[in-house]
Amino acid sequence: MRFLLICFFFLPLPLAAQDSVSVVVQECMVSGPVILQNPMLNDSVNIFGGKYDVTQMLKTKISTTMFRQNTKPVKTDTTGYLSADMPTTKNAFYFFNFSVQASRFVKVKMKITTPQAIEVYIDEQMIADKKTTQKSPSKANTISWTWKVEPRTYEISVKCLYQQIDSIKPSIKVVFETEKTDDLAKLFIVSEQSQRMFTIYDVLKGERPTQARISPDGKYVLLRSSIVLPRGTRVSNVKVLNMATGKTVINNSTQDIHWMSKGSRLYYTTNGAYGRKLVIVDVATLQETILAENLPEGDFVFTPDEQSLIFTISDKAPEETNNSMRQILTPEDRQPDWRNRTLLYHYSLKTGMLQPLAFGYHNTKLLAVSPDSRSIIFSTERDNYTERPFSLQPIYQLNLTDLKVDTLWKDIRFGSVSCFSPDGKQLLLTGGPESFDGIGRDKNVEGMTNEYDQQAFIYDIAKKTIHPITQEFRPSVTPVEWCRADNNIYFAATEEDYVRLYRYNIKREKMERIPLPVDVIQNISISTDVAAAACVGQSVSYPSIAFKVDLRSDKADVLADPMKPVMEKILLGKVQDWTFHSSGGDDIKGRVYYPYDFDATKKYPLIVNYYGGTTPIERSFDGRYPLHLYASMGYVVYVLEPSGTIGFGQEFSSRHVNAWGEHTADEIIEGVKEFCDVHPFIDRSKIGCIGASYGGFMTMYLQTKTDIFATGISHAGISDITSYWGEGYWGYSYNAVAAANSYPWNNTDLYVGHSPLFAADKVKTPLLLLHGDSDTNVPVGESIQMFTALKLLGNPVELITVQGENHHILDYDKRIRWNNTIFAWFAKWLQNDAAWWNELYPEKNF
Repeated sequence: MRFLLICFFFLPLPLAAQDSVSVVVQECMVSGPVILQNPMLNDSVNIFGGKYDVTQMLKTKISTTMFRQNTKPVKTDTTGYLSADMPTTKNAFYFFNFSVQASRFVKVKMKITTPQAIEVYIDEQMIADKKTTQKSPSKANTISWTWKVEPRTYEISVKCLYQQIDSIKPSIKVVFETEKTDDLAKLFIVSEQSQRMFTIYDVLKGERPTQARISPDGKYVLLRSSIVLPRGTRVSNVKVLNMATGKTVINNSTQDIHWMSKGSRLYYTTNGAYGRKLVIVDVATLQETILAENLPEGDFVFTPDEQSLIFTISDKAPEETNNSMRQILTPEDRQPDWRNRTLLYHYSLKTGMLQPLAFGYHNTKLLAVSPDSRSIIFSTERDNYTERPFSLQPIYQLNLTDLKVDTLWKDIRFGSVSCFSPDGKQLLLTGGPESFDGIGRDKNVEGMTNEYDQQAFIYDIAKKTIHPITQEFRPSVTPVEWCRADNNIYFAATEEDYVRLYRYNIKREKMERIPLPVDVIQNISISTDVAAAACVGQSVSYPSIAFKVDLRSDKADVLADPMKPVMEKILLGKVQDWTFHSSGGDDIKGRVYYPYDFDATKKYPLIVNYYGGTTPIERSFDGRYPLHLYASMGYVVYVLEPSGTIGFGQEFSSRHVNAWGEHTADEIIEGVKEFCDVHPFIDRSKIGCIGASYGGFMTMYLQTKTDIFATGISHAGISDITSYWGEGYWGYSYNAVAAANSYPWNNTDLYVGHSPLFAADKVKTPLLLLHGDSDTNVPVGESIQMFTALKLLGNPVELITVQGENHHILDYDKRIRWNNTIFAWFAKWLQNDAAWWNELYPEKNF
């Protein structure tokens, strides 16, 4: 990387400006000329009474992509001007381009002096212009404005209008002025060819593959991508790739398109003259065929023989007659659409008849269709609020020919059916360790198991026997496919902080890991007829890619890497695993993110990130907290996976149950202290911590236990376990696992003793509480309660709510403001720089 800070020079300042300092940009890239043609009849006037003049010429539209084409470097002359060396003899545009990178937030005054008319663009947005012209640089006018520079890279272009009557070259002088010399140290001018720091916009913008679906015959892949444009507009792209060549055969297809059960044909629905119609697309020939018309509304899947559709159709519940009063029937009745019911139907493509498969009050859910298309597995659910998990799930096998029903399980409390075996004689089951009478429970677990630690089982339909296949397998599994081509089962497995692809070899009764070019699988699709897969995933230092896998050789090849041009320009620091041995006898895994310009001889503030709940912080690049982003701002970041998380075995995950911070907080505190002991470059007086949801609870809870943190941030955190348990949509059902068989009336030591609110007087750490004001998971009152308590106690605390946002901050502009709030808070408390915070949230006197 080549920083051009050495190209700044300080200018003498007038007496009135002795409190400020200035630097001049001494090098940039210039492109042009782009010739301008005068319009015909330009001696007349327009409807506004104006003649065609320099103002009209300056406003000539030109794509910003032209600004940086065929550029060459130029340097300032002795007067500080940057000039295009060879102006044309015609009216033309020249473009002066450079980039500004800030390591911290800083307010600067930007001044541009030029004899020509100009427009100034920052990140392709026009933010200033000068419409007047002068005859020499000595008489040139200056435009200026105050610029609030955030820690990121900005691309700046000055569009300069050169007129054929000009006697001087296209020239500009660019000056940055700040109040303090220290502010200039935060600002860099970087060349366009150099790498740059990682920013929040690199996380939010660009194209990311989101889903890959392989055709049944393994010849094609249906790839879905999410694209965020520079102003935050989100669009989706769907295309079909040839698996062998990687070439696109269909692009910009309809979003609601899926593979048929056989071969390489797609289907989608659209509205036609006779209602909803079902259209088939042969990918090889691109020929479309209407398969059915006047289809009912609702979701459906094809049966394997492609002769029928299994519909899931929702019945909408009657509206309340009294709009001012509403009776809440159950804890779940607070959720929108809970009263609606979904029922299953069989639709014959031959006759067009829609046959109801179930009727009644309870929802029905399709779980699997047999390979011979003759039967389905479905479930219903009924309330059982007196016993966790507060519902019972009967599971049935239904013969589609005569509608005879066989009850497989009358009332399952934990567990479900995933799919049939290729021969239709077995079922793949999933569920927590307690599922199916605890047959998959690890014998090393003494107390309650963590039901989020998913296990797999094989059920023999004829013998009615269940065989646990992951009992001694430490990762938590999610089934992907029971492949007909090789008769093996494929799983996405949460293994420590990775999500990996595993094959359960039926013959060998053994799990086999398939090496992949990513750390975290986000989506997997296995072909039914050939041993091949299509996947989407990302790594700890790289965003999402799509790739294919030959499951015979386990060889993987990239299919799509849309962020590669961006990533080639970004500077990222190294990431290292770091594990410590706790006083409790466990190896607590973690990892460390370093700044890209890390220098072990310097002192760095530390940010500690954790979740503490039932899942690990995966090795993802994007996400709610892109940890490279904090490292790029000059922090060392330490992530750890304390007791209770899945992916480390059932005994480890069981520690989450009836704990609510117990052991977890001790491990975080112990880990941070040991990390600082063995890493002398950490400034122990500048340690911050951050977590969300259960991690937000951990932020609050930790401050009642220790004073090692200089500040903490809690997003959507839980301050009172009791109020969260009763008010959040899923509070009581989450606690069916996290506080199994414990309730506010039978375990006050847990619900009160572990709630940070009831120990708020022990908190001395400055806290930032962030919360979406429409959060249905953790209600905003959880932060309001803690904010009120700490205010009454006189502790430094801020509460920022995000309007209209739920548990995750998804709106583009709000997400940027939310992230900037986090960055500014850490800068204030860990970098002794409150400028950004004060700019975002100036002191108010009400």
